[in-house]
Amino acid sequence: MRNIALSMLAVCLGVSGAASAAARSLPAACDSHDAAITGGPLPPSGSDTLVIRWLANTNFEFGYNGKVYLFDSYFDRKARNHKLGFKAADVKKAEAIFVSHAHFDHISDIGPVAKQTGAPVVGSPITAQTAIKLGVPKKQIVVAKGGETMKFGDATLEVALARHSTIQRGLIDFYGQVYNQDARPNTAEERAQTAEVQSRGTLDPKVIDEGTLAYGFTLPSGFKAVLVSSAGPVTDGVRELARKLGPVDVAIVAYQGHAVAETQISYTWPFIELFEPKLFLPAHHDASFGARVDLGLEPLFTKLRDEMPNVRFIAPLYRSPICVSTSGPDKGTVTSFRY
Repeated sequence: MRNIALSMLAVCLGVSGAASAAARSLPAACDSHDAAITGGPLPPSGSDTLVIRWLANTNFEFGYNGKVYLFDSYFDRKARNHKLGFKAADVKKAEAIFVSHAHFDHISDIGPVAKQTGAPVVGSPITAQTAIKLGVPKKQIVVAKGGETMKFGDATLEVALARHSTIQRGLIDFYGQVYNQDARPNTAEERAQTAEVQSRGTLDPKVIDEGTLAYGFTLPSGFKAVLVSSAGPVTDGVRELARKLGPVDVAIVAYQGHAVAETQISYTWPFIELFEPKLFLPAHHDASFGARVDLGLEPLFTKLRDEMPNVRFIAPLYRSPICVSTSGPDKGTVTSFRY
């Protein structure tokens, strides 16, 4: 039955016959909902499979060659958010942690996660200051301002200064009114939980122009991915990153902030056009209870299908493994996606 399911997936995603055949011998990590950062299985050394898991918001893990790389660290979330399936205390493994910026919903658990993994933490100067306040040992901090090239395990990391998106004044309050109309109020305990989580970050306005980073991730085979956690206007730094990387195999770009698809697509679309990925994965589209609503992906995916038919896309689920080939003629091809 699993082979039949993989064959059907291959058809849906436009996977080549060779990749479909390879799917029949995928690593155990491709069949597991256990995040690698919590001790779940990883592709073994020598495998050409990269396992990508979305871990809510803009948290992603990349599992490759026995190692796991973590993007952002926000797991113990506000009250009444969707259940992720594990807590920050469960995170035990990471080769490196790349933090996009220091708003609470990207950094709140960086203190315990950094201590538990011993991994270096890469971020902007504002991110570094916030991470230290949250308990990250200074020896684990790696400060980046954009333009750097770094090496972690098998991966080469390119860093770009990006820009955080902005929204109309009062829009978050308006979303709050929607929650007030369509759901029960938070209890006192839930309000306290939300306030505590939100306190683990910074609202420094410098985050917008000085504290938000985009990351390029390259493997020795030439496999390339880009991660953009906040879809502000495309910066010179991001354009330079695109010049360095060229078309990428995977682009992960934020899709959140505006409940009207017409508006939000206009923020996310320029990054997809710029990086011309083989596979696009959305991020940041799940609700932040009381502040942002769950976004439907269909309008964006329809535009991709109609205007960039060579770009494949997946609506990821928490912890579901997306397995991608990293070498050979099938590089960038999805070989398996277990819902």
